[in-house]
Amino acid sequence: MKNILRILSVGAFAVAFAGCADFEEINQNPQATDASKVEPYYALNKSIMQAQQNPDTGERLFVINWASLARQDGEDGYGTAVGQYNDDHTVNCYNYMCNAIKYVVDAIDLCDIHLADENIGEHDSQFLPNVKAFARIWKVYVMTEFVDSFGPMPIEGFKGMNPEFNSVKDVYYYFYDELRDAVSQINVNVQPTDAEMKCDPSYSYDASKWKAYGISLWMRLAMRLSEADPAKAQSEFEAAVAAGDGILTADQIFGVQEKSGWDDLSGVMSRTWDWQTLSSTVANLMMNLGTPSLDALKDPGNVLYSAPDATRYEPYVKDSDTYLGKRFADFYSGATDNPTKQFFFDGLPSTLDPRAFVYFTLPGDYSNRIETGYATFPGAVNAYQITGMFAQNESTGEVSMIPETETDATFSWNGLPAGWTQDDYLDLNGLVNGQMQEIPNPDYDPSDPESEPTMETTLSGYGGTYPQLAEKYRNNTQIRVFFGPWETYFLLAEAALYGWNVGISAQEAYEAGIKASLDYTGMGALYADYIASTSYNRVGTSVSWNHTDEPTPVTMTYVDGMTGEEGEWTYNYPNPANILYEGKALNDHLTKIITQKFIANTPWLPLENLCDHSRLGLPFWDIPASSRLLPYMPEYTLTSYEGAQKPGYFAQRMVYPSSLRNADPAGYEAAVQLLGGDDSRVTPLWWAIGGH
Repeated sequence: MKNILRILSVGAFAVAFAGCADFEEINQNPQATDASKVEPYYALNKSIMQAQQNPDTGERLFVINWASLARQDGEDGYGTAVGQYNDDHTVNCYNYMCNAIKYVVDAIDLCDIHLADENIGEHDSQFLPNVKAFARIWKVYVMTEFVDSFGPMPIEGFKGMNPEFNSVKDVYYYFYDELRDAVSQINVNVQPTDAEMKCDPSYSYDASKWKAYGISLWMRLAMRLSEADPAKAQSEFEAAVAAGDGILTADQIFGVQEKSGWDDLSGVMSRTWDWQTLSSTVANLMMNLGTPSLDALKDPGNVLYSAPDATRYEPYVKDSDTYLGKRFADFYSGATDNPTKQFFFDGLPSTLDPRAFVYFTLPGDYSNRIETGYATFPGAVNAYQITGMFAQNESTGEVSMIPETETDATFSWNGLPAGWTQDDYLDLNGLVNGQMQEIPNPDYDPSDPESEPTMETTLSGYGGTYPQLAEKYRNNTQIRVFFGPWETYFLLAEAALYGWNVGISAQEAYEAGIKASLDYTGMGALYADYIASTSYNRVGTSVSWNHTDEPTPVTMTYVDGMTGEEGEWTYNYPNPANILYEGKALNDHLTKIITQKFIANTPWLPLENLCDHSRLGLPFWDIPASSRLLPYMPEYTLTSYEGAQKPGYFAQRMVYPSSLRNADPAGYEAAVQLLGGDDSRVTPLWWAIGGH
């Protein structure tokens, strides 16, 4: 009962109300005083809804930070991938995380208050212990958002006082103890009432599903220590497996339905002004991987088009086994180890991971989409697919397109280079920046002699020349996924690969993870062909489990983008000796597992994709491209790409907000000391490469 004063001080808990949706109103009522009259699951519901992230937080945390740090987003405009940050955004993210944790702490404390009541009813005496266990599991999850984003954090915090910060290691050890006990406390035979079911937007308080989630979350967090503390990682992972099955089927997905509007349930990627353009990293991972593109464009799962017609794409298909694209050496920086640097693939790759068509909308492919028939991101419908590179007349300053460089980007597959968004090389690149165009002037007044009927404007090339995040993830209609069955299988595959006792072979789990992902995206009909594929993606990884031959240089054709002349190019895959991954291979089993996990977790789980790369250096990420030094990456030089990759070339965490430094200077200093490095984006966390 020691926390009751805090509980009563933060919320108005004694107001009659209709249901869990009214928790926020009660929480703001200063006259509420009786915590025993508030159901604990109202607070848990509020925490789960809070974690959906309203559009303000979703843009700042999920899109600008997580998705950009994880290389899922190729253009954020804030320099996230090269170490820049916006303190206002960070304050917003920090406050959101603290609130989500505070609400679930309230739920746990309320359970204790109710269970201590001598007059508690029979149903509550059985149901509320489950609610407390669910809340403890959820508390671990929302705390992982904090610790994996920032680093050291309080274990006993969020109770109205300045708490003591704990190391990342101590926080993780706390997670294991919580999950072990919480999972063991769940009684799967207890059934919620209809009213109670409505207050859980994820599982409707299905105890068996909550238990599966707790076990899978336990596996995820155990695997996080595979490099920093392998003995602990193995013991905790095996303990999780021994506790029961995790999330293994689609109906067990931990997810929450999005809705239109501007509240906590609005779509986390729904802001129409966020470009969310394909990155060069993801483009390389998915290109030439798996199955023929036209097979996916036949839309076997009826998830893409209202009237599938793969024949309309046929004129644009180019052989991605033998053709690299157009090379524009003067318009893209070469200071990167991206093997496709300076190339633009001007067509539809003959082979492309089928999920690419689900996740992204290709340039010009705005008609007949099953959602609404067009994409809502800015300029996409009006932007031209045909553009080129530009030159500026030194005398007049006039900018005009170089005729030989004209390129049709319709249905093409390219990612924006990771690097400095204001790079000198991109200034006159029409494929990136668009071109000056004459469009009707909406303010034209024929009676005004000074009024112009048309005006010049720059329509961004992103919408017309680069794939964008598909509309289905933007229009508030999806179930936001926090944990899917594919991730459980890929975790089991990795554990089995290490020889841990998990009751399934690495290959079986790996292929089950791929099947779960393809089924989820509607591409399950391609599964058999997909897992048999031995074609290498652009960074040297194939799908087939038994195909582990390392790639070798290959002679391919290309077109000089400045002259139109065709030529041959020796394509070199990344140098295994220089990659961050300590296994120094491009096509071994672990690389396959993490590559498939990354693709399957896109776009819903960028924080997990970021953590895997920080932990293992997998899958392959290219060093940022730039024509100038990067001030937030001290180790970066313009020749970094010529040598071995370092953790300092990859932004991997968020900087603590100024609000923490100002409100709790001692706590901030303790947190940074526990971090073990500067409070910057490139300082690795304890469990990451270079952090232990």
